[in-house]
Amino acid sequence: MKFIGREKELGQLDALYHQPGFQMVVMYGRRRVGKTTLLNEFTRDKRSIFYMATRTSAGDNLAGLSRAILAGSGIDGMGASFSGYPEAFHSLTGMARSERLVVVLDEFPYLLEVVAGITSVLQKVIDQEWLRSGIMLILCGSSISMMEDEVLSEKSPLYGRCTAQMDIQPFDYRAAAEFVPDYSPENKALSYGITGGIPKYLSMLDPGKSLEDNIIALFFDDAGFFFEEPGNLLQQEFRNVAAYNTLLQAVAGGAVQVSEMSQKTHMDTALISQMLRRLLRIRIVRKDVPVPRQQNKRYTQYVLQDGMFRFWFAYVASAANAVERGYGAEYFRQRVKPSLHNYMESEFEGICRQYLWNHLMDFSGELFITDVGKCRGMDAKKREPADIDVVGIDDSSKTAVAGECKFKREKVGARELATLKHRAGLIRPYQVKDFLLFSLSGFSPDLPAEPGVRLVTLEDMYR
Repeated sequence: MKFIGREKELGQLDALYHQPGFQMVVMYGRRRVGKTTLLNEFTRDKRSIFYMATRTSAGDNLAGLSRAILAGSGIDGMGASFSGYPEAFHSLTGMARSERLVVVLDEFPYLLEVVAGITSVLQKVIDQEWLRSGIMLILCGSSISMMEDEVLSEKSPLYGRCTAQMDIQPFDYRAAAEFVPDYSPENKALSYGITGGIPKYLSMLDPGKSLEDNIIALFFDDAGFFFEEPGNLLQQEFRNVAAYNTLLQAVAGGAVQVSEMSQKTHMDTALISQMLRRLLRIRIVRKDVPVPRQQNKRYTQYVLQDGMFRFWFAYVASAANAVERGYGAEYFRQRVKPSLHNYMESEFEGICRQYLWNHLMDFSGELFITDVGKCRGMDAKKREPADIDVVGIDDSSKTAVAGECKFKREKVGARELATLKHRAGLIRPYQVKDFLLFSLSGFSPDLPAEPGVRLVTLEDMYR
């Protein structure tokens, strides 16, 4: 498969590579986000030592690292091993005296778990040898908490040595579409909605198959990649997987506050808060703070951040028995397919917010947007909760743009525009300069053309 996306990240790594002297990059991001693929592409045409640590003993990892170093030196390293990690790292110094050498320690948290004092060993060789060498060290890991606490924090022996840190994010909706280039805009959006832009998940889609066939094969077949994927990921992070499954099911079912989660799960609020902190760190859950953020903190909600988890808990969790008995395809066609547009409403809102970020310069003559999100509040006239799907604010001028998103078969018309204008009061004291309407199916003839109203179709968003 061809390498897709990551132009910005490759550019950042290349810029560091061409800077003189020692460089140390700390790279992290959730599992399956494509860190190793990115590093493979970056080192493809460069002199490098690439070692991916394993969840085994310190001795096994030393043997593997030794083989990688010796192979990079042009030596057959079968059966050979350095006597310790200091010796292994010291051997790299001579290799980088005359030219740049990239040293990648992938899945570095596995070394942190089994090699006592590995960060101190690295600190010593960096300070005594590598600072005067041409080594570009890249420490990469999926355990975000360990990378932040054991490598980047002030308590780490490596503190102050890092010259760049890279937090690798999922693809946005446009980059995700490159995995299924022949799909319609609607199916490209759906593909993004069920994968959350995670490169590994997108790579599982067969672009030669229909989206329906892909979903059935991957989610609604007990041999499908995604059928057990959430459980597999949780097992790598937590011991009490059943409790986390229960909590995630509650969040997926609409429990957005800790008190609501406690009522649904019958778990103590203190325990739930602790579990949420862990889920936030591995980026399965996120805190959705509406904009403007300072004045709307009280409307903060916990939501599932990962698109695959959202889809799985929405549909697969309740259908596991039917899938295991061979009725997955029928379940998809009868229960899932008719409701996909409803499922995509929140996913489409996220896509529209990405679109706004990508088109900030369209508004440069009027306002400079510095924050984009969703707005929640109370409708003063109707005395009920209300929200605005997409809001971009310019904090300095107290101006904003507001948008409504509809992923449905019906065309968007004057009623939706009137509702959006009515709700603009939720953003006070910000004054709305532009209204945006985003639509899957286009716009009805009753929608008047007027200044300050922009119409965006799904085709526009992928054009």
